[in-house]
This record gives sequence, structure tokens and C-alpha cells, in this order.
Amino acid sequence: MITVRIGGTEFPLGDVLEDPGRYARQLERAKTVQGFAECGCTSSRPRPKLVIRRHRDIFLLARWPDQAHHHGGACPFHRQAQSKTNVVDSLDAFRVRDGRHDIRLDATLSASTRTPAKTVQRTPQAQSTKPQRRSAGLLAFLEYAWEQAGLNVWSGNGSRGWNACWSQLTTELADCHINGKPAAELLHVMQRWDPARKTEILAEFDAWQARLAPNSTGNPRGIVIGEVESHGATRYGGKLVLRQSTQRFFMAAEIYARLQSSFGGALAALGKDDQRCVAVLLVERSKAGYLTVVNVAAMLANRQFLPCDSSYEVAMADHLVAQRRAFRKPLRHIGRAVVHPDFVLTDVEPEVVIEVLGMTGNPEYDARMAAKRQHYRAQGVPFVEWDAVSTSLTQVPLPQAKSPSHDAR
Repeated sequence: MITVRIGGTEFPLGDVLEDPGRYARQLERAKTVQGFAECGCTSSRPRPKLVIRRHRDIFLLARWPDQAHHHGGACPFHRQAQSKTNVVDSLDAFRVRDGRHDIRLDATLSASTRTPAKTVQRTPQAQSTKPQRRSAGLLAFLEYAWEQAGLNVWSGNGSRGWNACWSQLTTELADCHINGKPAAELLHVMQRWDPARKTEILAEFDAWQARLAPNSTGNPRGIVIGEVESHGATRYGGKLVLRQSTQRFFMAAEIYARLQSSFGGALAALGKDDQRCVAVLLVERSKAGYLTVVNVAAMLANRQFLPCDSSYEVAMADHLVAQRRAFRKPLRHIGRAVVHPDFVLTDVEPEVVIEVLGMTGNPEYDARMAAKRQHYRAQGVPFVEWDAVSTSLTQVPLPQAKSPSHDAR
């Protein structure tokens, strides 16, 4: 179990991320006296520092600048150090500048009243040969945010609910810019409902909504991230309800149809105890005051909010969690990688790739898997496969974990 030292006391890191309000007194004192917390994810000394960041009436933990690579591989605050010889592509949709995320979305964040509103912005054709910065869709943004917040990582034990997702996303994206605008003006990550903090939660959401009020120049838009509770058809299209609120998000029939056709696998998680559906919504306020969805993407996850690409991957993630294994789920958002593994075991050395085969017998799928195997063998990457169609999970031979660094205090 990973712990965090706040002042002179050790607490389970997962508990602090999941319920930061419970540790508000300790975090506030440590922020005042010491100025930071210390992560216990590795046995090395000194321990990696964590920022204690105030958010409204509570305190949240965040990564300390330039220390992310010092965290253990199974820690949600871990990031690989970038090589100094690796030149960052200035045209990437996702960049990090001075420790802050700089994101460019393929979306219009303010619809003008003088011209027809467009959901997606397109780069007009021009004679200039100057290269244009790439932009990303909403799903890519959601996956990028999930990965950067460490929510695609599992330490091998503990638990994770929506509040941990909220706290990690909130701290990770607090200072980022989206299409040149501060995220504080655009982004709202839904909080888990807590009756004890009803006033603060409602006030924060109301203040965010107020920024979307139509004005003389157009309709400002905002971005919402939350867990989907339900969806359904309406007289004019469809509606979406997030689990953390009773707020209804309405959408036109075209957008509702696209949601169902493009993200049916994620929506199929609704009503299942072992699966979750996370959505990112681009919204604006109608003249009547309703929040209207102009674009949407959804992502499938298991009950610990580990992202998955299929129900078979959910089964594998649950199996690894039950076996108390430490692992990560690589995400594809902009991926220039030659291959994208389904999972990577991080409690073995070298790390071991896990591939979940869910469409064996399909010629194109089998060809892609053959190319993956060839790549792993050529690179000396150990891998394990699970043919989910014909083999039980219990028959998958997982390598034995090394002495777990994620048990370090």
C-alpha cells in the first residue's frame, strides 16, 4: 500500500485522494508548516515531494514540479522523465510548457451569434505552407487527461472511486490552457455528491454555469467531465444525466445518434456493477437556460475507473486488481508508438505486456496481432496473451511479481 506523509503522520494515499475533505486539517497544517507532503511510493530517500494545493474549502495533493520521475512506477504521480535530447514537437495537440498543459482541441469554444454555429472548427484551406498545429478530439482529450492524472495506473491494492478521479483531474488540469484559454474558465470536473459540502459543490457548479451565459457576441462554451448515470431519447433528441448531479444535459437528435453509434461500447456499461462510463461534454447554454451538448465522447472503464477498450479488457483489469498486481493501461490519444499494448505489468522487471485477444479469427485483426508479436520479439519485450474467446482468465500464466516497491512506506 502506498502511503503519504502529511506532517509527521502516514496515511494511505488512496484514502487521501478519495476523501481529501477528511484530511483537510492535516493538509492545511502541513501546507502552512512544512509546505509539502511526502509520497511513500518508493524506498529511496529523500521521498518525492507532493504539492498541497488549496481548492475552495479543501486541500488536494498534486505532483511536485520536476519530481514526477522519482515516484514509483505504480504511483499515480509517476511520469517518465523526458530526455533532454528529445525535442518536443511544437505542433502537437498536447504540449507541456513550464510544467503546464497546453492543449489544442478541434472544437469551437465560443459560438458567434453572427455566423452559423459550428461544433467543430476546421482549418481553412490557404496558400500558406506554414505548418499548422494539430488539434485533438474530445476522446483524445479525455484519455490524455486520464493518463496525465495517473488514473490509468493501478498500484496493486487500495480502492478508487469518483472522488479520487475528481481530485487528481482537478489538480492536474488546474493551470492548463485549452485553445489558449485558462481551463478555469472552461473546464468543470463533476464532484461526487457530498451532503456535508452541498453549499460549496452547488456554488462551484453555479459559478461555472454563469460563465456560459449568452452575450452580445455569442454563446461561450464549456467542457464537463463526469460519470454517466443514464441517457435517453427526448422529443427533440436526447439527454444525458451524470451520476454526480441531477442536471440534465440535452442534445440534438444528430448528436445523440452519434453518441450511441460511436460510443455504444462505453454506454453499454450503464447498469453494470463492474463497469463505468465516463463522458466529456462540450456544452453551451440555451436561451431558456438549459445546458445543451454540442459535442460528446465517452470512455469505458472498470469499477476502479481504469480505462478499457472492451468488456474483455474490463475482465482482465478486474483479474489483475483481484490478484493485487500493479499495472498501467497505455492510452492512445495521440499515440505515435509503433504498438499500443493493452496492459503493462509494472511489478516485474522487465515490465511485461499483456495483450487481450477479443477478435481472433478475423483476418485483419489476426494480422495486426501478428505484427505486434513480431515487434515485441524484435524489441525483446516480454508479453503474455489472453485469447478471451477460447481461454479462461484463470489459465493465463502471469509472471510472479517481484518484491513490490508499491508496498514501500
